[in-house]
Amino acid sequence: MFRSVPSALDADGNAGNDLTRYTDDESRQQRWGSIIDKIEVNFAESVNEDERPMVQFQKATASSTTDDYFSALSAPGMASHFQPAARFGRSCSTFSRRKLTEWIQLQKMNTSRDISDRKKYFERSVRILHSLVLKMIIAIVKAGKTEMVVAVHPDIITSENIMVHHSAEDGETAHFIQSESMDGSSLDGLATKYCAMKALGMVAYELLMMGDGHPVSFFLPSVPSDIGGTHLQLSICGIGECIGAEAHERNQADAKAPRTAVDKTQGRITNVMLNSGVPYPLCRFVVDLLGEDCSDGLLLRSDNSFASFSDILSDLKQMINNPEAFIHLSVRDQWRLAFGNKMHGRESEKKMIMDAASRTTGTTSNDALFEALSLLLPQNKRQIVMVSGKPGSGKSRLVMEAKTDLENKGWIFLSCKFDRIVHAEPLSVMASAFDEFLEQCLGSSRQPQISTNLKTLMLPNDVSILTTHVPCLVKYLDGPPGPVAGVEVSKEEMHQLFHQLLHVLSVAGQPIAFFADDLQWADAASIDLFVALSEASEPVLSRTHCDTHTKSKIMLIGSYRDDEVHSDHLLADTLRQLKSRNSSFEVTDIAVRGFSLETLNQIVSESLCLPLRRTKFLTEIILQKTDGIVIHIIELIGRLTMDRILCHSFVKGWEWDSEVIEGYPISDSVAELFVFKLNKLPLYALRALQICSIFGTQIEQRVISFVQDFDGEQSVDIIAGLKDALALGLIEMTDTTNVFKFAHDIIAQAAFDLISDDERSVLLRKLASALIRNASAANEIDRIIFVAVDLVNRIKNDVVTDPEERVLYACMNEKAGKKALAVPDFSSAVKYSESGLAFLDVCHWNTHHELTMSLHQTSVAALYSCPHGNRELLKERIEAVFRRSKTLDEEFKTRHVWIRVLSTTSLEEAIEACHALLERLEEPIDLSKYSSSHLYSELVRAKDLFSEKRQQFSMMSPMADLNKRNAMKIMSSLIIYYHQQSSNFAGLVSSRMVETTIKYGYCEESVFAVASFAATIVRVLGDIDEGSSWARMALSLLTRFRHNVNALLPAVATLSPLLRGCSLAFDYGSIQFAVGNAEIDVLAHKCAQHCQLPAVERVFAPLHHVLRDLKGLDQQALAPLGYVYDTSVLQDSAYGKKDLHNLDTQLMIHIAHAFMLGDMKKVQSLAEMFEDLITKKHFVFNCVIIEFYAGLAACQFARETLEKGWEDKAEQVRESMEKMCSHSKWNFENKYLLIRAECHYTKGNINAAAECYESSIISARNHKLVHEEAVACELAGNFFREQGDKSKSHTMFGGAHKAYMNWGAVKKAKTLPQA
Repeated sequence: MFRSVPSALDADGNAGNDLTRYTDDESRQQRWGSIIDKIEVNFAESVNEDERPMVQFQKATASSTTDDYFSALSAPGMASHFQPAARFGRSCSTFSRRKLTEWIQLQKMNTSRDISDRKKYFERSVRILHSLVLKMIIAIVKAGKTEMVVAVHPDIITSENIMVHHSAEDGETAHFIQSESMDGSSLDGLATKYCAMKALGMVAYELLMMGDGHPVSFFLPSVPSDIGGTHLQLSICGIGECIGAEAHERNQADAKAPRTAVDKTQGRITNVMLNSGVPYPLCRFVVDLLGEDCSDGLLLRSDNSFASFSDILSDLKQMINNPEAFIHLSVRDQWRLAFGNKMHGRESEKKMIMDAASRTTGTTSNDALFEALSLLLPQNKRQIVMVSGKPGSGKSRLVMEAKTDLENKGWIFLSCKFDRIVHAEPLSVMASAFDEFLEQCLGSSRQPQISTNLKTLMLPNDVSILTTHVPCLVKYLDGPPGPVAGVEVSKEEMHQLFHQLLHVLSVAGQPIAFFADDLQWADAASIDLFVALSEASEPVLSRTHCDTHTKSKIMLIGSYRDDEVHSDHLLADTLRQLKSRNSSFEVTDIAVRGFSLETLNQIVSESLCLPLRRTKFLTEIILQKTDGIVIHIIELIGRLTMDRILCHSFVKGWEWDSEVIEGYPISDSVAELFVFKLNKLPLYALRALQICSIFGTQIEQRVISFVQDFDGEQSVDIIAGLKDALALGLIEMTDTTNVFKFAHDIIAQAAFDLISDDERSVLLRKLASALIRNASAANEIDRIIFVAVDLVNRIKNDVVTDPEERVLYACMNEKAGKKALAVPDFSSAVKYSESGLAFLDVCHWNTHHELTMSLHQTSVAALYSCPHGNRELLKERIEAVFRRSKTLDEEFKTRHVWIRVLSTTSLEEAIEACHALLERLEEPIDLSKYSSSHLYSELVRAKDLFSEKRQQFSMMSPMADLNKRNAMKIMSSLIIYYHQQSSNFAGLVSSRMVETTIKYGYCEESVFAVASFAATIVRVLGDIDEGSSWARMALSLLTRFRHNVNALLPAVATLSPLLRGCSLAFDYGSIQFAVGNAEIDVLAHKCAQHCQLPAVERVFAPLHHVLRDLKGLDQQALAPLGYVYDTSVLQDSAYGKKDLHNLDTQLMIHIAHAFMLGDMKKVQSLAEMFEDLITKKHFVFNCVIIEFYAGLAACQFARETLEKGWEDKAEQVRESMEKMCSHSKWNFENKYLLIRAECHYTKGNINAAAECYESSIISARNHKLVHEEAVACELAGNFFREQGDKSKSHTMFGGAHKAYMNWGAVKKAKTLPQA
């Protein structure tokens, strides 16, 4: 051993100081070399006589020649004293090199009998053997393939010719002392390879046995005399061809012979090694190197022997990576049905999910530069990942594997799973994802943050509605939620509420992944919500959060069975629509197929703790029988173990007979594999699983308690049976929700299939009866109504003969239909209402009138609202209601639906039907007596009368009279139809609605009435001040309902809220929801439910297009339309139809856009188009904006052409703006000052122009009109540049750039000079 000799380091007195003088690598090596020489001299003086040969060797190795190295190696005494010092080693460890035989003896002395010490020794030995193999072989290319062949002569592969190097970096590695390369012609000979393997086996035997026991040669038979040579002293060239040919023939025979993992005899070498404490995998490794336990390793190699050095390296690598499994056989649960926790063979698929996640957040992995620049790039497309595959192929497991990575990156992950059998409460499956996530967050740091978000980002009424779907939300509130009974929520509004809830969960803007599993079984409402979670616009936030809100980043992930989704499937249709929206969505399709042979072999190898080469043939059989489908594989191997065909030995691990497995029968149906397992269960456990399978893939413990006595005294103990199934891994139980879940839906299907058809109806009736009886007794029938109705509707009608039972089932469906309609889930509502009617007999109108009427009304409402509703059935149900109605109250809802149906084909008939219904409601409106002049005077009278009573609105009570509320609904529809006809009668109807509100109180339609009346005052009477006051009254009324309005700023203050408002208009299908504070004209365009989209399309599609262009964003389709509009087509269509109602809005949008982009010719063209259609008698608010930009363009043309006509037009606009300013300084002062500045500039009044420019900028800024401030700054910049005032011009352009950026018009801001 080296001894520390500090005096050697300071012999010169300044060795420590000298070390600091060397800075380059070469000088450092020289300096360290001299220091080590001193250590060696000092060491030589202190060693005894037996150790001196080692010192001589160390000195000899200072020479760089190989001859000197080997001559020193052969010096007397070196055989037992090989311990050279490292010349330029980085560390002074106790040794750096040692002959293998010495290393073994040293370890033998230092290794105790302790198990952990011996385990470490074997692990170190494996690493040494691995490094030795790497020194023995080289890679060559043969026939286009890379092969590993022997690079050293087998004769030198002996323990005497191997030394072990130790370094801090590489640990212990093996090297040859004497290296003799092979002749090139012999590199790929089989004889050479097998001789080298046998030699390696002998070295491995000695290493693992620690030099104890008989040598390997003691166990081997003598080599046949006709071959020549003994042990390894073979003439390679002499026998290579003979051995190679015979070995090749034997390998061909082995390939055809059945293979097993069990050695036919317990060989002597194996026994000796096992008795010495060597783990069986290492015994097997040595035997497979030698060729067989008692053979010569050449001609008579077994079928389990190594065939290549690649296999040897693979074995050793597995031992190094997982020593507990592949060396010590000490892993727990060596075979797990789920193949442990490691993901195999899905790396590329998982990467596709993570790439989609990066696109969602606008970042890419390991690319900091891109992440920094991503903020400047256009918005990313909305990401949807769809994972498809066969049942049991591992779709869910793949996504769950990605979940771990996403959560590590800070993502929020929500998931839900749909069911083949049970259709639960509408949207309940989707809502369960939120509920489970909120349950998990209870008690964590997230809980107070989510509670705060609920208060600040959502309105109390909205939260109350959501609590009916997501009960856990109540735990995050300070008190009980408010009442929601009677509140009608449209499908679009419900989508928006769930999207807002996602935003609430996203603490600090965390990205969210929402996973919906088994979408092939999802209902239409759930699929619509799933898509809407991604496409819904940002929530309209309460208080002042609108400006500071950070947009949520949401990625949707769905999985489905591709063999169940055909071209006409609802999901297939949805996917086609999503993929067609190339500008809005990016759908990533991931097809999960069966495992490849290589991947499956890796799984089987790791699961059985056997080398890859040993499991390959078994894997080939498994792959052939299962197509590599995970669930098939698990169950096949499970059955093999149950039948003891695949069995486990404590010493040897797993063993099997390949011949038996090859002939083992397996069904193509995965469910049949589980049927085999289920049939082995005790009868009560099987019955419990069958009962659970009737409820689907999961069942609440509460539901189990209700059906526990389903069969009276003959009932089985369901909970006891489930506990047995739980122990076998057939089901799982969640800790937070007390829900039993099948481990896989295929298990549920197998249990369900074991119930015969005849038995199934009887069992369904018993379970339904017990569930309804016990839940009603516990006053919880409403909570489980959909579970009960699902059971009821699966009972065949002809089986239920008891009239009372049939009526009970009809009542259950009636309740479920109403609840589904309230969600709303129109498809389910139709299903429940029609199922309820099917249970009633032919005399149902007479015997159960109210029940039958309710079912018909639900069916009518749902059929009308359902996008693909049966129109013939709708007509039939409407006619039945009209014939059988006893009162107007019974008939009203259906009559209102019928009016909407009429409006889609004939506005005249719809208007006539409205008036007829208003007469029946005792609210007739006789418009025949009103001429144009009478209409105008009536509106003036109403304005004056109502203005005196406007303050009463803040003190009004809700409208109590049902007839009056119904009349308000009909009048709202009537206003829409008159607007579509461009008739001023709409204003008269709105005044009647205001009058009704003043007399009887307010209702939700009162908001629309006041807003419409405000628009009438401005459009028809031209009273902007009074109209503005009524518009703000409408905003005030909005807050009494569920609509959140921020009336402090105009909507045009920034583009983002306005753009968000456009999206909201489409999401809700109503302009009213778009931008509540966008002044009078926006509120004037409220559209009736289910008939709103065309008007929204004509107004907001052009605005959405222009806003995205100004922001520099790509064009996106607006939901739920699904495509990008060509705004010029919309404009031409409105022009051709003389549709003034929509054309003025479109022209206003496009003329402002054209002016900002500097296209003055287009501005003038659009202005002329407008003048061609509009007269001053028909005042339109938008004409002021059109006139304003046309006047600015006229000033520019006047300066360019010097034509008097342009100057006159500009002067007319100035006079008009001055007049408008007298009505509303807030809206028009900045416009008047800017057009005045441009007129002064045109006339050469430079000082006056400069003063007006600056005044206009200040006015726009004070009145929060950011975009018009930007326009004023830009025009002022042009003005001062023409005057040669560069400093002032620079300041103005800078102000324009800042204002455009604040407004959100990034694209426009970049076009400015000096921007």
